[in-house]
Amino acid sequence: MVEPIRRPRRLSQQIAAQLCQLIREGHYRPGDRLPAERDLAEQLQVSRASLREALRGLEIAGIVESHHGGGTYVRNGFVQGLISPLALVLEASGDLIGDLWEVRLMVEPDVAALAALRATPTDMATLEEVLRQQAEDLDHPVPQRAPNLDRQFHVALAQASGNEVAVQVIQLINRVLQEGRRHYHASPQRHLRAYQMHQEILDAVRARQPDEARDKMLQHLREVESFILGSVVEANTHRTHRTERHARSGSSVRRRREPDLTE
Repeated sequence: MVEPIRRPRRLSQQIAAQLCQLIREGHYRPGDRLPAERDLAEQLQVSRASLREALRGLEIAGIVESHHGGGTYVRNGFVQGLISPLALVLEASGDLIGDLWEVRLMVEPDVAALAALRATPTDMATLEEVLRQQAEDLDHPVPQRAPNLDRQFHVALAQASGNEVAVQVIQLINRVLQEGRRHYHASPQRHLRAYQMHQEILDAVRARQPDEARDKMLQHLREVESFILGSVVEANTHRTHRTERHARSGSSVRRRREPDLTE
């Protein structure tokens, strides 16, 4: 379902993230033409300029392609419900963060479901303590504490699943994330949202509801992926704009240096 875009995150990021989500959910399938620019801008309740910027970023990322005079289409190869939009965006750069999110989406929802079935009172106490510290950090932030606590929550959840391999996988994911933390410069609002989602996951685990725990974890991961995706698309767009400006500047300099053949 198309929803109006909310502020305050940079508008083009939000638009790009929601379009990727709509593609993932099958509202627009590989090969489909997106609605006309005017219609899509009205549905999202954004300006056509902001929508155009987002679409350009998605085209640079390889998620959509523009046919001259024929509209914008979802790129073939975007498998509905499976391929991570972030993985597609980072595919050409060799950045492992995109692959990481595909693994997280495959593994962590089921880890949460297992935790709902197997968590011991000790496991629950550990998870609750992590959330207590997260709540404390929201009121009194300490540099790097929020991402560290986020990693602790996911490891503690894996431990509650009772599967030692799952614990090692999550620890590996955390190490790669820490090395690639340039993708996750989160705002206080993002830290608050992560805490809220962790609380909902914990509530499902406490209630012994594996399906709910799985769904909440999947929602959490997709929200974070969407946030990172928007940032990466924006960075790609700005990089392309800078390159084009430099190219125009260089071409104009060359024109000034050329002799005037009319003399």
